[in-house]
Amino acid sequence: MKKWSSITLSAAALSLLLSAAPIYAAPQSMPAEAQIEASSVSLDPAVEAQLTKVLNKLSGSTKIEFTSVDKDANGQPLFIYGRLSGQIDAEFNQQYNPAKKRVESTSIIYKSSNTNAVIGAALANKTAAFLKTYDTDHKFKTEAIWRVYSPYQDNAPRNYWVLWGNNQSLYIDLDQGNQISASMTYSLASVKAQLANKANQSLKTLGISLTKPFEYVLREKTGDKKFVWNFRDDEDNNHVVIGAKTGKVWEVQNLLGQDWTSDQDFAKSFAKPVLSKNQALSAIKPKAKAVFGIQMKGYSVQIKKNEYIFTKKGAATITGKINKKGKFYFLQMTPVNGIRN
Repeated sequence: MKKWSSITLSAAALSLLLSAAPIYAAPQSMPAEAQIEASSVSLDPAVEAQLTKVLNKLSGSTKIEFTSVDKDANGQPLFIYGRLSGQIDAEFNQQYNPAKKRVESTSIIYKSSNTNAVIGAALANKTAAFLKTYDTDHKFKTEAIWRVYSPYQDNAPRNYWVLWGNNQSLYIDLDQGNQISASMTYSLASVKAQLANKANQSLKTLGISLTKPFEYVLREKTGDKKFVWNFRDDEDNNHVVIGAKTGKVWEVQNLLGQDWTSDQDFAKSFAKPVLSKNQALSAIKPKAKAVFGIQMKGYSVQIKKNEYIFTKKGAATITGKINKKGKFYFLQMTPVNGIRN
């Protein structure tokens, strides 16, 4: 979870944004090609043409001005900044890859007052409907809206809108039918004690001697598939995911239970199963009952290195990950319908 108190146009900010996960919007109609204003920086015409092409695709602005550029040691452009002007003004930030000669990412930053205008009525209405079910205490306040396109990054979304607020974000994934996801940070003191106690007890049930105290709670929602509280520390060593509607524990993790020293050590340690199928079933039964309230009678197990997947026809799937000592440091329950709320 990235915590944003202000929006800044910097290479660091762009890097953080693209490593986070993100909003979703309806496909935009192709705007007329923008005019290039006299820019305060000099760019290679071929590079400028690539940058401009992406900006024309994403924005309906009529004028583009490149205002500054950060270069690499060879004098090649890496991060390019500028302004868009027209019906709605904005600033933009682009990342260019000189080696591959392509635009890696583009972020256009609008003022929050322009949110409905830039995303359009249909998406604005969809977002409002989503917030009615998610933001029941009316804490979500948009401070800026970004249009982001980063087609080459490994993680999704790659083509989206994101509404930023203070310790909150809402993403609209344009490549996934405008699916909306949101995250908002709460203090531990502001969450019901019953939930906090359940989270702490679930973490203890793993039996890992080292733990890190929870530092805050996230309320997370993705479409109709996920609506949860996520108790975690800032580095996400420990987390416990609890349904916002059902109060069920869906996931518990303590990465401090990982005890291998390298990728090579991991591969060697789990080349053969540390626990047999019968041993794994015996080890999981009391934990699944304590954490998820599930009796494991009739379950079978598949083993993939240190991951143990417990299944039963018509029942929830339990996934566990073990360390070299055979202790579970991660447990997850996935219901048959895939909905965790």
